[in-house]
Amino acid sequence: MEENAERIAIVSDGREYSYRMLADAVRAEEARLAAANIGPGHVVALIGEFSFAALACMLALFFRKATVVPLTREAHAKLGKYVEQLGVDFLIDTYAPAEAAIQPAAAQETKGAQASSDWRSILPGDTGGLIVFTSGSTGVPKAIVHNIDSLCYRYLDKKEPLSSICFLLFDHMGGINTVLFLLFRGGTAVNVAERQVDIVCQAVQKYRCQLLPTTPSFLSQLLMSRAYASYDLSSLQVVSYGTEVMSEAVLKKMNEVLPGCVFKQTYGLSETGVLQIKSRSNDTLWFKFIDAGVQSKVEDHILWIKTQSNLLGKVLFTEQGLKLEENSHEWFCTNDLVETDGEYLMILGRQTDIINVGGLKVYPSEVENCIHELPFVDDVFVKAKKHPMLGQIVVAYILQNGTLEKAEAERLIKRHCLARMEKFKVPSQFIFNWENFVNDRFKKVRSP
Repeated sequence: MEENAERIAIVSDGREYSYRMLADAVRAEEARLAAANIGPGHVVALIGEFSFAALACMLALFFRKATVVPLTREAHAKLGKYVEQLGVDFLIDTYAPAEAAIQPAAAQETKGAQASSDWRSILPGDTGGLIVFTSGSTGVPKAIVHNIDSLCYRYLDKKEPLSSICFLLFDHMGGINTVLFLLFRGGTAVNVAERQVDIVCQAVQKYRCQLLPTTPSFLSQLLMSRAYASYDLSSLQVVSYGTEVMSEAVLKKMNEVLPGCVFKQTYGLSETGVLQIKSRSNDTLWFKFIDAGVQSKVEDHILWIKTQSNLLGKVLFTEQGLKLEENSHEWFCTNDLVETDGEYLMILGRQTDIINVGGLKVYPSEVENCIHELPFVDDVFVKAKKHPMLGQIVVAYILQNGTLEKAEAERLIKRHCLARMEKFKVPSQFIFNWENFVNDRFKKVRSP
């Protein structure tokens, strides 16, 4: 941090903080943590966002070789019972006054207290640790334990500084990746109060951000709002997108409205961190792994990965108590369905996304891409609906951008789909009452 002392490290709450200020704050936090006897072997739940105070505290905890569980306020409210089951040692609320921020966690009083602490055997002793929760969208979340030093090997090469919006959340592996990526290269992390289109675009314009790491759902909202015409986004050099399948139609439209920008797909999991990949071109969803620490293979259209692992293990929350799955350094099943073309891959979706129509598989992304080609469609969302005869049918939610009658719109969409896809893939039902299918992490939720 000292070599970039005068550069802006963080923008938060309308204030700019230099690397010198950040270094001073980290040293002060280290002293405060030392006074509270927080260090190696301790697990600390850290509540905050990408604010100056929260980042200084997170870095200080890593330097103190503690293991950090970053949580937003919303995540803490949702995952609090799992945090308690982990038996964290301290809770630090960066929204609270400094004198009240550090609180020892309540002692574990359950009869399974000893068993619940067995998972700590995997905690690193000579470096800091990081615990992130899986989303739990398909069930109970898991706690993923990482070695922070191993996680940082991808950031060691010296590169030019740049400024970026911190879009992905404080407790999201992609959000942590963005901040580490920026700080290692002397860049500027711009924290936004909310992930609304206007607020993000305003921050890009004001701070001349060069990178916007985001999700396909947010880019779709950006197109619908036409905010690109209201704000100066010319500083953007790279828009990276991940966490869910991108629509080819959305990617094509984004290339049209931001023609000087590179659109870069990202790929990562809570278990692996964000991996280095390269897109075949700016307007395609095909990519290949270029991460020296990654091997990949495809079996039955499912992607498997083996990494230079920063994963120490997973903690599972079961009815019998906590269960530790240590990292076996073997192949990891991503549950992502892919197509292959030589060394290139294209993500089709998660196994759980597949719609089974009478035994025939339908990928929602394929149907969405087809419907999105129509000029009167602003957005489309495809999901399964239970059916007594076929098991499931395909349902499409349509958001129009004009005044076309619904019956006429449905006729045109069906004709377009039948000309490009097998009949069983064509939606059986069209719903023109648009709903919000995007969760608080700006990902579409397809649960039937």
